[in-house]
Amino acid sequence: MSIEEEIVDRYQRRMLFPIIPQARGATIRRALFVGEGLWADLNSTEGNTAWDERIGKLRADLEVFVSEETISPKYLFLLYPMADAVWEIRSRRDDPSIRVLGLFPIKDTFVSTNFALREALVEMRAGKLVDWQSRQWKNIKRMARAIWRKLFYTYQPIITVSPNEVFSGASNEVFYKERR
Repeated sequence: MSIEEEIVDRYQRRMLFPIIPQARGATIRRALFVGEGLWADLNSTEGNTAWDERIGKLRADLEVFVSEETISPKYLFLLYPMADAVWEIRSRRDDPSIRVLGLFPIKDTFVSTNFALREALVEMRAGKLVDWQSRQWKNIKRMARAIWRKLFYTYQPIITVSPNEVFSGASNEVFYKERR
C-alpha cells in the first residue's frame, strides 16, 4: 500500500479525521488530519464555555494550514532535532496556548499526532516555556513519533529543514533553528 492509501485506510478506520474549512468559499490548498484524541476534543460537547471557545479558536487555527495561501514560522515550526521530523502548529490566540504536533507523510499533508497545552509546558516559578531540552518537552515530542509509528509503521515522515519540501506556500523565513 502507498502512504496515500494508508492515510485513506486510517480515515476509513476512524483513526484520522480531516480538518475541512468551515468558512464559505474557502479554498482547500493542503490537507490536515488530526488523530482521535484531538478530534474528540474538537468535537466534545462537555466542558465549560471558555474551553469551548478556546477549542473553536484552535479549530480555526488548524484551518489556516488547509486554506491560507502563505504559512509562516510563527504558525508552523520544525522542532529540534530535525531528524525526528516533528513540526508544531502554534495556536496562540488565547490562553491557554496550544501546541499541535505532527509530521508530514507527503507534501501538503500534515498528520497531527498529539497536542499540549502551553500551561503544561510552563515552569511554575518562572512562568515561561520549559526548556526545549526538558524531559517534559522531549516526552511530548517522543509521543508524536510513537503515534506516527502506530499509524504508519512502515513509512517514515518527510525529513527535511526545507519547508518547501513538505508544504506549499511557505513564507521566505526560517522554519527551523539548530539548537546547540
